[in-house]
Amino acid sequence: MEKSHAKGEAMRRLLIFLAAALLLGVAVAGIFYALYRNSPRYALHQMATALMQRNYDKFYSSLDMKSILGSLMQDTGNDLIPQDIIPKNNLLGQFGLKMGSRFAQQLVPQLFGSFEKEARKLMNQYLDTLTTQDLLALEGAVVLADIQQTGDVAQVTLRFPQDDASLHLTMSRNPQDQTWRVISVSYEDLKEIVKKNLL
Repeated sequence: MEKSHAKGEAMRRLLIFLAAALLLGVAVAGIFYALYRNSPRYALHQMATALMQRNYDKFYSSLDMKSILGSLMQDTGNDLIPQDIIPKNNLLGQFGLKMGSRFAQQLVPQLFGSFEKEARKLMNQYLDTLTTQDLLALEGAVVLADIQQTGDVAQVTLRFPQDDASLHLTMSRNPQDQTWRVISVSYEDLKEIVKKNLL
């Protein structure tokens, strides 16, 4: 009788241990999942999934187009008029360069607001040309992305070995809803991608 009681007690302890281990495992998995859902990588996965499903509205919700265009406009201006072309001691030239840059940064969001439908239509036409192979390559690049997060800002590098290309993005977390959005795209990377794919 004593042996069966000892066996029953050992079995009860084993079941309690297994139940506690299972609960601990579920809690740890839940914490990791919550951290993942609030990460830039999760937002990138959602963007890639939206593209695969051809759900462009969901894709655009992860992009801050005004910030992206403002950044690209500034970089384009620097590309067209390099800052070293105007001597540092030429105050009038430096002033004109700064004013032109500020004007462009203010103008782009207003222009984008006016032409948003047309801009999205053009982007949608390009996105429609992406093949399944292109989208799978994008998903692979997201999985292997190098993400350097500092607080609410993340620097992301997507690499596309098949094209020998990379794309650098800056993402920012929205303080209200904690979602991550792309706020800038490297002009130099984008210029190379356009040359390879569209020209």
